[in-house]
Amino acid sequence: MAASLITRLRHRLAALAVKAVQRLGRRDVRVLGKTYRVTPAVFNPRHFGTSRFMARHIEAGPNDAVLDMGTGCGIQAIVAAGAAGRVVAADVNPEAVRCARENVAACGLADRVAVVESDLFAALDPAERFTVILFTPPYLEGTPRSAFDRALYDPGKALLRRFFADAPAFLAPGGTVQMIYSSIADIPAALAIAGELGWRHTLVAERRFFGERLAIYRLALGRPAGAMPA
Repeated sequence: MAASLITRLRHRLAALAVKAVQRLGRRDVRVLGKTYRVTPAVFNPRHFGTSRFMARHIEAGPNDAVLDMGTGCGIQAIVAAGAAGRVVAADVNPEAVRCARENVAACGLADRVAVVESDLFAALDPAERFTVILFTPPYLEGTPRSAFDRALYDPGKALLRRFFADAPAFLAPGGTVQMIYSSIADIPAALAIAGELGWRHTLVAERRFFGERLAIYRLALGRPAGAMPA
């Protein structure tokens, strides 16, 4: 009980800090050599390390079709488009979709990056197949009460479970998911959910700061012979 209370308090404080920065942060920010337009309702890639860290470790090449799930302002999709043959960026937040489309156009990538409003895979063409799916999920415990909150909260890891249950239908043979997750939200529990649904994982990169560990994993379908470290 005490651990649960501590976790909930930590998540609440983290959400309050993120929302405070969102209100005060600049609307035009420069990250990894490109300028992105954001609004208070869209996760700001300049002021939080998650987006920048993930963008630095995208694994994609010219033969890849990439899906950026939870694109926010479009940073992952835009970085991926620098290497991949085709990119689709999806987000459930209409404001994020507007920002991503504006940023994609400003980078001259409108012919290579399609941006769609979608609750996970719901609005995607069921015939689409991707060799790489980028996933930056929400991971705090709490109840979403706004469009922006859906980028923060995943109560009971329900969205995470839904993602890994539905992703195989959109994954090309041999395709992989790249996911970033935080130690604030119990990484082993998240990986266990993926494992229960038939995914194996490999650690790609990790970063520690201010007591938090951010980890990027490559996940593929099929369980390995032995357990893989978290």
